[in-house]
Amino acid sequence: MGSGSRAASCLCCPFKCLACGLFSCLCSILVSLLVTAGVLALILYFVFRPQMIAATVDSASLAQFALGTPASPALLQYNLTLAMTVRNPNKRVGLYYDGVEALALFDGQRFGFAPLDPFFQGHQASTEVKPAFGGQQVLEGDVTQANLRSQLAGGAVEVEVKLNARLRVKVWAFKVPGPRARISCPLSLPAPGAAAGAPAFKPTECKVWF
Repeated sequence: MGSGSRAASCLCCPFKCLACGLFSCLCSILVSLLVTAGVLALILYFVFRPQMIAATVDSASLAQFALGTPASPALLQYNLTLAMTVRNPNKRVGLYYDGVEALALFDGQRFGFAPLDPFFQGHQASTEVKPAFGGQQVLEGDVTQANLRSQLAGGAVEVEVKLNARLRVKVWAFKVPGPRARISCPLSLPAPGAAAGAPAFKPTECKVWF
């Protein structure tokens, strides 16, 4: 009964049967492609075993970090330099860093910005970058300003330096777009003019995420 009904339906509307067959075929092809892509991605993962990049701030110095002028009590005048090492631990993957930018923040507020040159890292290579921040910026908020004055009086200033870049991945001769790398480095720096014996800067590991 059922078979006869389907046959009669196909005789009455052959285009309907053709559409159903095409839809079923496309579904099968799509499922096969997804399974193949998943297996290929798994194989590539085990072959290349991609690892997270790493970064360390090796040295940093605050030549100037003063808050307030007679005309603008909230104006921060700053001069911050640092040397950072970025490492690519991967044995089979090269990395291009594009649109590289460094940011300097105090208490969550950005006070400095420094664009950096793009660079390439081969397998298990390290690159030194040296962001430099200098100028002046209004520091918003009475609490933030009071926090800075307290830190300056204590001889150490807590700042955060961030490094952002768009990655491209090189595998053999192929280059494919990668994720956006975000590096965050919380630093404790001797305040300018700190008394002798104040804690010196210590190399600091950074946090990395995509």
